[in-house]
Amino acid sequence: MRRLFGVTVLACLLSPGIARAQSDSLSVQRQIQPLLDDMMVAANAHDTDRFLASYLHQPSLVFVYDGVVTNGFANVRALQLQAWNNGKSDVVYKNAGALEFTILGPDAAVVTEPLESHRTLPTGVTSTTAFAVTEIWQKRPEGWRVVQVHESTVRNAMHR
Repeated sequence: MRRLFGVTVLACLLSPGIARAQSDSLSVQRQIQPLLDDMMVAANAHDTDRFLASYLHQPSLVFVYDGVVTNGFANVRALQLQAWNNGKSDVVYKNAGALEFTILGPDAAVVTEPLESHRTLPTGVTSTTAFAVTEIWQKRPEGWRVVQVHESTVRNAMHR
């Protein structure tokens, strides 16, 4: 009986902290989700500047694509312009699964997005690519910003 009482007291003491952590987690997710939604709209419009608006506009931004590391906002912007052929790309993006939010605190989060893209290759063939993007978000004085991104293409299981 004494043990049951101790467990009950401990649960009562921890419950407010757990509830607060869950509330903080939902709050962070609610703050970031509209930014992610706007990024998807911008990506499908091939609007590089709107897409990168939530990225950290500093040299410390880190972007990793299939193992290649690019540092700095200006370099990431140049790559994105190239990838979307200066806005003339026909690529269409869509979510390929549920987003995963890992809340590190009230001012930091990791978001993982399974995505899929469809585009026409120079040969005229339509290509579908599955990929995943993981972004580290940080709440800064100017608002939430992506400070690091990792994007990787899903390879055919036979290539592993």
